[in-house]
Amino acid sequence: MSGGGNFTEISKRFKLNAESVKLDSKKENLTMTGNKKNTIDGKDGISMENYKVTDKKEEPYKENVFFYETDGHYSTVYLVCLMLGMAETGAEELAIATENPDTDVHSEADFEIDQTWGYPSDQKEIHSLTGGFHGTEELLTALKFLYVKGKNPKETTDKLGELLHRFGDTYAHTKFDNLKPEDLTSYDLKHKPENAEKAIESWKGQGGKKLSKDIEPWIKFINFHVDKYGYSFLTDEDLQKKSMYGRTLKQYLREIYFIHSGDKEDKFIMCGTEGYFTLDHMQTDAGYPDLIYMRPEWYLCYVKNLAWIISVRFKLDHNKLNITLFEQMVKFAKENRCSMKGIIDFEIAKFRKKQEVYIPVFYSKHGRVLASADAVYNTDYLGNAKAVVENTKKYIKENQMTTLNDGQEAHHGNTKIHKKPNSKWYQYETYDEDYFLIKFK
Repeated sequence: MSGGGNFTEISKRFKLNAESVKLDSKKENLTMTGNKKNTIDGKDGISMENYKVTDKKEEPYKENVFFYETDGHYSTVYLVCLMLGMAETGAEELAIATENPDTDVHSEADFEIDQTWGYPSDQKEIHSLTGGFHGTEELLTALKFLYVKGKNPKETTDKLGELLHRFGDTYAHTKFDNLKPEDLTSYDLKHKPENAEKAIESWKGQGGKKLSKDIEPWIKFINFHVDKYGYSFLTDEDLQKKSMYGRTLKQYLREIYFIHSGDKEDKFIMCGTEGYFTLDHMQTDAGYPDLIYMRPEWYLCYVKNLAWIISVRFKLDHNKLNITLFEQMVKFAKENRCSMKGIIDFEIAKFRKKQEVYIPVFYSKHGRVLASADAVYNTDYLGNAKAVVENTKKYIKENQMTTLNDGQEAHHGNTKIHKKPNSKWYQYETYDEDYFLIKFK
């Protein structure tokens, strides 16, 4: 998934492209340059001397784009695990590990934006920005999830979470122009959000495939080769070629997943490229593919397949998945054109027999340049949190429950760091609304 918010506005303002973006090999010294001038530097902060950024008061950027980072990764995984009967501790740990590439979840109220989506190797390996085929990427990721092992339980959970993140991104990073590529130009979603209906219409009835039917025949084959070569068989292409007549597993799966329909072989194509760095997921359809309400059936297919691989891996009862509840939440998101953040967390709270739900205000630390740039230039995380609060309260009311502290949800106490403008430099200042707490019964 993309991470930390919609970076599209930054790329528009600075006219960024694959050639103008330079990334230092050391993540902590990450530097972004645009138009041959230093824009953002990981050590010295953000200089506004060479660039004019439109004042948000004059030209607010109203498109609040929520990625699969929390509602599709963290919250969905958490709720699915609880439904299937996983212990609360295990469900929380796996959800946090799944969210980790996008956001460091320090607690229910402490969400720090990450920026792995800006690192070329992570774009491909963690966020599935390969330019490949959805079916291939999904199946290969699922197989790895079923077999991966770490040196200890913590490492295993981290690896499983990273693979679940990639699994979710095989859905979130599938292009909108798969079904009606001729309409992509006319959509122009970045500049004409009112055309969202066209994109939604193009994905109606597209719910993907039932993954279990594809994976089950492979298990015996994979078991044989994993027993022979170890888990490395799933990652070592030389071993794969040795046992698959010169083809890698991905190449073989690609042949299986070709959908022959006229001149178009596969309609579910991933964003990204085989190249070093890609902005495709930011430019082609902006952040729209990550919005669950834009492709509800696609998301529900993801939930079903996610539940299946989790149930197989952890030996849980897949039949305990309450897909009707997810359909109910998706229906609300469609009707209100909103994120499912807060809504799913409310359902998680009920599963945990809690009567409160936290709505965090995302923030970035100074050393995370891309995440900080997003928080400064593009995404109003406090405003987004307030919107989530209102939608969550509405959802609670529609579920015949009552909000106990209506209008008094803001928490004042723990301070976080937030970027705010001061002259030509952006400096760190504290703010005291770091999360909202909704109490209900």
